[in-house]
Amino acid sequence: MVNEIALLDRRQDTDGYNKAVSLIEKKAIEFGLENVNVESYKSDGETSYFGDTPQEIWSVKKGELVAKTPYYYKITSYDDLPMSLATNSYSTKSTATLIDIGEGTKNDYIDKDLKGKIVLTSKSPYSVIRKAVWEKGAIGIVSYYTIPYWDKTNRLEGDFVDQVGWSGMPKVDDDKKKSFAFMISNRKAKELKELLKKEEVKLHVDIETSFAKGDFGIVSGVITGSEFPDEEIIITSHIDHYKPGANDNASGSAVSLEVARTLNTLIEEKIIPRPLRTIRFLWLPEFTGTKAWFSRHLKDNKKRLVNLNLDMLGANLSKSNSFFSISYTPDWNASYLNAFSNSIIDFLNTYNNTKYPKRKDYNIISVNGSRNYVNAKAEPYTRGSDHQIFNDFGIPGIAYSTWPDNFYHSSQDTPDKVDPTQLHRVIFTSLSTIIMNAYAEDDNIINIVNLVEMYGKNRMKDNELEARKFLLSNNNTKAHNLYFSSQIVSYGYKREIKALQSILSLSKVENTEKIITEKKNQFIENEKQVIEELKILAIQNSKNKSFKTYQLSDIEKKSQKRIPYKDKTKQLNSFYTGYTTETNERYTNVNKGINKILSILRDREVGELRIYEFEDIILSYANGINSLLDIRNALFAEYKIEIPIELIKELFDVSEEAGIIKFK
Repeated sequence: MVNEIALLDRRQDTDGYNKAVSLIEKKAIEFGLENVNVESYKSDGETSYFGDTPQEIWSVKKGELVAKTPYYYKITSYDDLPMSLATNSYSTKSTATLIDIGEGTKNDYIDKDLKGKIVLTSKSPYSVIRKAVWEKGAIGIVSYYTIPYWDKTNRLEGDFVDQVGWSGMPKVDDDKKKSFAFMISNRKAKELKELLKKEEVKLHVDIETSFAKGDFGIVSGVITGSEFPDEEIIITSHIDHYKPGANDNASGSAVSLEVARTLNTLIEEKIIPRPLRTIRFLWLPEFTGTKAWFSRHLKDNKKRLVNLNLDMLGANLSKSNSFFSISYTPDWNASYLNAFSNSIIDFLNTYNNTKYPKRKDYNIISVNGSRNYVNAKAEPYTRGSDHQIFNDFGIPGIAYSTWPDNFYHSSQDTPDKVDPTQLHRVIFTSLSTIIMNAYAEDDNIINIVNLVEMYGKNRMKDNELEARKFLLSNNNTKAHNLYFSSQIVSYGYKREIKALQSILSLSKVENTEKIITEKKNQFIENEKQVIEELKILAIQNSKNKSFKTYQLSDIEKKSQKRIPYKDKTKQLNSFYTGYTTETNERYTNVNKGINKILSILRDREVGELRIYEFEDIILSYANGINSLLDIRNALFAEYKIEIPIELIKELFDVSEEAGIIKFK
């Protein structure tokens, strides 16, 4: 299936996307899913889904880039490599001189006449179009940009000289701003640069594209639950991507299909009974599709228990310099899923990190796959895929992925980089998680309770170590350090208590609640004990052997009384979408403050997907219970950075003005 899907150029907002939808629909029916249907959603540049407005459908008839002088040869074409033509490129037929503008900095434009020319740049088309095209009059762009900013710690430009990067252009209505961009490799760019050193280079461009109002499809199918059909476990995979996009995300789409096929086969052969709860599979365009689906199904009379998001799953770990990881739910949306993920990781690592393990039945390899070690890990909440939308709605969502990936968002994300063994392992992991959720009942719920308690205690050991390290640091006064180290412990236990309480969504009897209350009370006692130990440690390491407790500032005291919550009608609106020109100056100041925080986190080697859309991460804590001070402290506990309370206040005030946030 990975090979079949990877043959299609299935970018969002293009006519190729729905071809992939038809393929998935056909296979979902063939593999036995019930109620398979394609839901149609407008893609017309007018219809919005929680602040996301899909543009008109972009179609390509032709796209060629040819060198005319000093030598006549083809550089690239849409037919050869569809992703080489940047999305939203406009129809053009022209011959023009090539001018190198490097990174497109201010100095790169000095003494260069770009009017009617084509520019060569190492930056993305989005980065240079305003200056080079709209201001300086260039007609188009040739870019050898290959690596998005969030992947700079894993690859550098030139590491893979034949990779072609993926990019797009802004869709515009002003004819004077309509342009095009071709994406080429570093190697081809160097060839052009060498020619430019000697003489003039002319390129010929022949592009035929069009835009039209249209629709995009979301494939939905279920395995209906026998006892609780209105309780759903939702499996998501985004279909959309450029061609080939094998790991991202033909792999996730294929895994979802294989999971569905396997479950139905096991049920039909009476190896397992029909699940108690409904398992729903969704194949959709990333982010936009999930928001669109929620816009139609938010008020369904269904209980959506959890989300399992399958995105970038099949990378050959040794070829791709990758790990298999499961992303926890965010601390504010803690779930029993995290403990279960830990247990699967432990199992995989025990039996799949030696080449010839004794337990052959636990060693998960494919006949045609590698014998790579699995090197699996569970990690704190990361964003950047559809599980973040489910979490934003309060539905616990975890993500499976292979990351980093040497071939991410490039022409080299091809099926030969996808490992059948890795796919096999992810299918096993997915099935384990789905079965645990779909078949859990009161007779076995105690096993889940014990699992959550066990792994919760294990995570708290890590939190307690972090708290002690911070307490003994010399960054601030001991009173300050004690206050914030205590937050690490307190919010860590809040997280684990919430994870315990989330089990109640699977249970129908009072005894479960009684058991969970007992475990909760034990966690509360543990918290008190650890905080007391921190106080003793603080005194022991204080020169005076005593000190005043941390005193809240006036703004911190006021922040204790301000309790924000998200407007449910705008639940998925990004911080940016409700933003207006009236709040421009205030937003600019907030953005500067956030960037300072991000700079510190990046210096600590915090991954970009962990801090992706950080303003939204902060706003996610607004639940009608947490005060602004609580949110500041909870963020410190989760990210180990003290965000100025003034910045927190201003962010929420601007968001209130934008209509995203309200206060009690």
